[in-house]
Amino acid sequence: MKIITDNSSIINSGYNVATIGYFDGIHLGHRKILDELVEQAKIKSGKSILITFWPHPRNILNPNTSIELLLSNEDKHQLIENLGVDYLYIIEFTKEFSKMSANSFIKNFIVDKLNVSKLIIGYNHSFGHKREGNFLFLQKNKMKYNFEIQEVKKKEINDKLKISSSSIREEVRYGNIDLVNKMLGYKYYIKGEVIKGDGIGKKIKYPTANIMPNSNSKLIPGNGVYVCQVNFDDKNYQGMLNIGKRPTVDGKERRIELHIFNFNSNIYGNNVKISLVKKIRDEIKFENLDQLKKQLEKDEIKSINILNNEKI
Repeated sequence: MKIITDNSSIINSGYNVATIGYFDGIHLGHRKILDELVEQAKIKSGKSILITFWPHPRNILNPNTSIELLLSNEDKHQLIENLGVDYLYIIEFTKEFSKMSANSFIKNFIVDKLNVSKLIIGYNHSFGHKREGNFLFLQKNKMKYNFEIQEVKKKEINDKLKISSSSIREEVRYGNIDLVNKMLGYKYYIKGEVIKGDGIGKKIKYPTANIMPNSNSKLIPGNGVYVCQVNFDDKNYQGMLNIGKRPTVDGKERRIELHIFNFNSNIYGNNVKISLVKKIRDEIKFENLDQLKKQLEKDEIKSINILNNEKI
């Protein structure tokens, strides 16, 4: 996959199929659009183009509120490439760009720079100043643009649940990882470096690796204890993860602490990938470390039972 970030033209006289969007999470709804994009390009022996933006538009239009994202750019780009997209065309989103009309966007990018033969958009996608560009807008003006238009219908699970990046972010904040994973089509994960902590877990025979996420914009799930799968040094492990302020030891800052089952190696400074399976309880303040240890023993048994029944 070729990544273009300088607003240059794609020199290709063949059949170009494009779609537009931020695509945070690359969830099942996104995959439906991208699968259609790649398939339509292949049918015509053409090229598939995903037009996206950086930074996230909300960070520019509402600078006082910074949006937390489901995926880092690196991971998002990798997932897009894995789906077979030929070009990732990244436009810098600025206040000036946000004022561009839908007509100007189509003329400058879709027609002049990208020579698009077919434009595929999601059922609720809009673009251009004041979100004036949508499927109905394109239908009314399609003769002027001289390219085909296709709308991809919404993707639902459980009959009625609408999949969107914003709804997934909300469920992540609540810790509803079962539902999050269903909507994503893969397990929600955190990548990060193992850093030194206070060593309290080791005292009660539950040593933990403190995790510093690789991306500052990564959305961290709500506080609680999670069953997880861990990948480190190309090997897979099982474990449990605590996210929170550690009220039993009067912790002040929010931390991410990983305990890997049957593992006692020193991995400080290394990177791990933690895939979340299920939240098993909220964070609790215990009267002492002995009570905490007893609860952790119960958590471990429950986690192993869940993981043994998990389809990996």
